[in-house]
Amino acid sequence: MLPRQPYRGPVRKLVLAFDVGTTYSAISYCILDPGEVPKIEPVTRYPAQEHSGGNSKIPSILYYDSNGTARAIGAEARQEHIIERAEEDGWIKLEWLVLWKLHLRARNLAANHITDNDIPPLPRGKNAVEVLGDFMQYLFRCARSYIEETHPSGSNLWRSLENRIEFVLTHPNGWEGPQQKQIRLAAVLGGLIPSTEDGMARVHLLTEGEASLHYCVANILASDALSKTLILAPEEGEDDDSSASQGVVVIDAGGGTLDLSAYSMTLSPTLIEEVAAAECRLQGSVFVTRRAHDLLQEKLSGSRFGTPDIVQQMTDIFDGTTKLRFRNPEDPSYIKFGTVRDKDPQRDIRNGQLKLSGQDVAKLFEPSISSIIEAFEIQRKAAGTPITFVFFVGGFAASDWMFAKLQAYFQSLSISFSRPDNHCNKAVADGAVSYFIDHLVSSRVARFTYGTECSVPFNPFDMEHRARQKDGTRVSEQQEFSETFAIRRYNQAACNQVDVGIMSYRGLLPKPDWMDTERNTSKIAEKLTLKRSAEGTTYYAMEVKVILLFGLTELKAVIGWEDGVSHIGFLGCTITYLLGHRFPSQENVGGDCKIPSIICYDPDGTVCAVGAEATQEYIEEKIEDDGWVKLEWWKLHLRPRTMASSHVTDQDIPALPQNKTAVQVLADFMHYLYQCARKYIEESHSNGADMLRSVEHTIEFVLSHPNGWEGPQQTQIRNAAIMAGLVPDTPEGRTRIHLVTEGEASLHYCLGSGLAADGFQGDQGVIIVDAGGGTIDVSAYHMTTLPSFEEIAPAECRLQGSIFVSRRAKAMLRGILLGFEDMISHMATIFDSTTKQRFSNEDDPAYIKFGTIRDKDPNFNIRSGQLKLMGSDVAALFEPSAAAIIEAIEEQRHAAARTISTVFLVGGFAASDWLFTKLQNHLRPLGLDFCRPDSHTAKAVADGAVAFFLDHRVSARVAKFTYGTRCATQFDRNDPQHKLRASMAVPRPSGRTVLPNAFSAILTKGTAVSETKEFSKSFITEVVDRSACNMITTEVICYRGDSPSPRWTDLEPGMFSTLCNVHADTSKVARTISPRRGYAGLQFYRQEFSIILMFGLTELQAQLCWKEDVSASRDLAPRCDIDARVMFRGLNEGKERIPLTYDTNARILDRSPAAVVFDQVVEAA
Repeated sequence: MLPRQPYRGPVRKLVLAFDVGTTYSAISYCILDPGEVPKIEPVTRYPAQEHSGGNSKIPSILYYDSNGTARAIGAEARQEHIIERAEEDGWIKLEWLVLWKLHLRARNLAANHITDNDIPPLPRGKNAVEVLGDFMQYLFRCARSYIEETHPSGSNLWRSLENRIEFVLTHPNGWEGPQQKQIRLAAVLGGLIPSTEDGMARVHLLTEGEASLHYCVANILASDALSKTLILAPEEGEDDDSSASQGVVVIDAGGGTLDLSAYSMTLSPTLIEEVAAAECRLQGSVFVTRRAHDLLQEKLSGSRFGTPDIVQQMTDIFDGTTKLRFRNPEDPSYIKFGTVRDKDPQRDIRNGQLKLSGQDVAKLFEPSISSIIEAFEIQRKAAGTPITFVFFVGGFAASDWMFAKLQAYFQSLSISFSRPDNHCNKAVADGAVSYFIDHLVSSRVARFTYGTECSVPFNPFDMEHRARQKDGTRVSEQQEFSETFAIRRYNQAACNQVDVGIMSYRGLLPKPDWMDTERNTSKIAEKLTLKRSAEGTTYYAMEVKVILLFGLTELKAVIGWEDGVSHIGFLGCTITYLLGHRFPSQENVGGDCKIPSIICYDPDGTVCAVGAEATQEYIEEKIEDDGWVKLEWWKLHLRPRTMASSHVTDQDIPALPQNKTAVQVLADFMHYLYQCARKYIEESHSNGADMLRSVEHTIEFVLSHPNGWEGPQQTQIRNAAIMAGLVPDTPEGRTRIHLVTEGEASLHYCLGSGLAADGFQGDQGVIIVDAGGGTIDVSAYHMTTLPSFEEIAPAECRLQGSIFVSRRAKAMLRGILLGFEDMISHMATIFDSTTKQRFSNEDDPAYIKFGTIRDKDPNFNIRSGQLKLMGSDVAALFEPSAAAIIEAIEEQRHAAARTISTVFLVGGFAASDWLFTKLQNHLRPLGLDFCRPDSHTAKAVADGAVAFFLDHRVSARVAKFTYGTRCATQFDRNDPQHKLRASMAVPRPSGRTVLPNAFSAILTKGTAVSETKEFSKSFITEVVDRSACNMITTEVICYRGDSPSPRWTDLEPGMFSTLCNVHADTSKVARTISPRRGYAGLQFYRQEFSIILMFGLTELQAQLCWKEDVSASRDLAPRCDIDARVMFRGLNEGKERIPLTYDTNARILDRSPAAVVFDQVVEAA
């Protein structure tokens, strides 16, 4: 990251940046605390959002009723009940297809492919500025709601900031003074600021190109690339040689415009200057969709699917899925628009999917690609610095086809090209905040020639009399350009005010005026003396200077005049722009940080498609034609059988392919993730391939798992990592695998995000709820001394994640649509991806949009291809999951060693507004602070797992169960429990009598365990054959019941399970054991040893310790086929290391007593 200094302002302040795009819009913010280093955060949750990955943008859509009142905005406007209401009540929809934002465009932009006639009119009584004001007001409300929900005590935080908010509003490179004026007016109409001088001072305007540059530099992807070459500023006294810096072009490819900006960069010290006039082209992603609409009209002409409504439906689907997935013109593309019963072979329609030639789809992108290349070549020729780096950002940059085409072009020029993004479409919003904080650009280039129209004495020999500056002039932020003019008036009163029109010349383009209407010069007018011309007419004359400052992101103009002979006066000008006329009233473009855990195999067990690729439309054809197997929810096959999961059995989970185990499937998926990570790094970082080669043999892998997974599952994860090729199957390779629970990873995420810092204060505890797809993981922590934390209650894990909501939905659909199994599966898939994500209010109906707009059946509440469900019925699908979370929270509150004050909700399921509201309604009355501290809720575990490796904040953890071993205990005839088991007594060689099936606890449930603390217990064995002492074999078993001190394994046999088996080769010490005499003179041998458990790390460690000569020998089990973390600590050189083996089936101990054989009994010492 760009190293930032602590904020030096005197008071806390909030910076809000709005990126209002043609298709999607984004918000980023930064809370500036005096003395604290600023950190930029995106808003990732919006009302009715459906993407569980955490979408950092919302669609730029508004619905107005007939009175001009905004009724639904953003993702809310895409809800089915809104669409139904809009149709019934005649609401007007404004979206990217309507291109309402393009009503504001600069008319001088090259746009022969679009005119005002192509843009449907705005609602009656609404102009484009008012629409922008309504949309900004909505973004402002979303920002407030997000901050209040995300930060502990968020409402109090907002109240402390609401009167000290700085707004950074971005616009395309091609927008100028008139458009900037409209943005400011919209900010006032939207209630962001008051219409006062102080209010206007809190609005800062910025081009999208410069915002994108700040994003690239602030995230170090630009500087990381540039740092491969030494870049220094010229020494004092040296000429400023452009070769001392690197040329960088930033391409911001958005929905409506393509903005290109060129800069020279020097990094030591940082110096960034614009080196070519910014370029702006109206060829963003919406124009690809517009061309697709024309293609569909032509292809489906004369078909029953060629009606305007169905063509429009297909166009919308193309825009939301097909366009984003397209990457290879050699492969066909699909538009999935209907049900499996919709088909027309002549039009390439099958199973409700329209098949398009990849070459035809590629042609839709070509004009946009050509525009980028053309604009780049103009900038490359104009720049005085050779261009060596090009960075590609914006929502359109998510297109793999666009990236591949441009990459091939720039590589042919030996120019480094990359997508320096976490979410490439949030570059503008994040960069806008960075602009306010960092202010990196020191000079900019004038795009046109600016001056004023004036009269000059006629000179027949000179045809050019007008002074001007040439376009392309580099302008520093404080540099002034001025010209003196004389003004003549025929009466003194006319000199009281000076009007000067500031104009820009664009060659052959239209010539709009920029007019400054100002300034009160009445005091000067009073001192003017009457003059007489050569023709005898009288007049008053006054000299004024027109001064332009263009180094900032907005043009500023000043008029100056001489007042007598003592000083020169200046008046700053609030520029009034003369408009030509009065205007009439993601698949996840948000950048999803997760992919679906889906994998497809062919009949031979070969991986064919993984992740999002497995959701492409052609997959269904492959399943039907080639017998592919599609696996979902396969991770549940790995679950511990000891977890409470009465609602799910193996029969409920899709079966694995033949000859494939769950571990092999996990390995295949890990291999795919590893390949994705490699490709991402190679594309995102300049010289990414070289960087990867330099570290590929030293990569540390942190693999997370649910709280409820134990030793057997941890072993399976390790085996899968080896099978996937992440690490070699060597001791050195295994040491590069680190396991962490999802709960602990989420804690590290909350700490690292900075958003939850206020929740970890005082002497109170916090609970972190990681609500995922399969499991709900609940963990409680307490901060001891910063930055150290301790777990204060046993972690909880419930099998009630979001997939069980979808599972219940499918069962409900079966009850509604009896006999339509093919349609039920289709609807269940749509419910999972859209309906479930959008659902927020049980008082509103929910919809499953499954078919074409012509599909209807009133008997089943189906209209326009949508099944209508009662909100209360959908809420019932969520209830078991919400109840499980509440139950787990209450158990942790009861068990915690500290009072719980705050609950944080993270994970993909946390994106559900219904779930958040339900939990909030339960926790707030209990006095608990409840929030979602996320940038992207769903990536909390992955980010937190890296933070776990780097920071290692947790120093103590709480034992979830009681751990010990099964043994025999000496018979005590006075003990009632012993009397009950008298028939089971076993004689020992020493003459003592013992009882089997005793349980000796080594570590009890609820004990806080530091990372280095050991728990041990001593045991003995008595045998008559010395060779039986050559090996110590014992079990570590786990008690999962409620008894605080379990004594017998036969009382609750179902609560005991074998965790691991420990073996030690003690043949050397066996030869030194002296024989003893026991009952009736029987010779026997006694062996003493201790079992030592260390449980402070995220994985169990086990040791055996025994006496050898006069010192204690100790060995720790090494990593083996099903091992957790292990260390070696044998005291004697050459001791054989002890294999630790887990029972992967977590078998339940037999109810019957063990056979009575002397050399098999382990006794408590």
